[in-house]
Amino acid sequence: MKTCSIKESEGIEAQQLANLLDFIPVFEDPSFCPAGQIPVDEDNWPDEDFMKLVSRFMDACYKNGFVVRFDWENWETEAMTYVRDPALLKEADLVVLRRLLTWHIRQNRFTKNHVAIMIASGHILLVLKSLGAFRV
Repeated sequence: MKTCSIKESEGIEAQQLANLLDFIPVFEDPSFCPAGQIPVDEDNWPDEDFMKLVSRFMDACYKNGFVVRFDWENWETEAMTYVRDPALLKEADLVVLRRLLTWHIRQNRFTKNHVAIMIASGHILLVLKSLGAFRV
């Protein structure tokens, strides 16, 4: 099990941000998630390559300081406001974006394929594009 020891107050270096932003071209490719759905194989199971990419993305969030220690369980109401109204992401600061990624990844433990669903829906792409504003 992965744990997080990174404090919210710890900064993000340019390379850490770049490592996460590298996922943007993949996630914005129109053939990546046709119709905003998780791609499935011939047996209607989530596509193995897609799920491996989801896992790599979550690992990158951990390794690059985007999963932080905070009371994410009590932050769900706020997190859901960003999911329901993605326009709010344009005004989100780095603290909020890191919290949002943390919340999604933690939520993945309780809701099957939560991160995969958020990637397929385009929500994670919007979060990453908002993070792009912090590129140095």
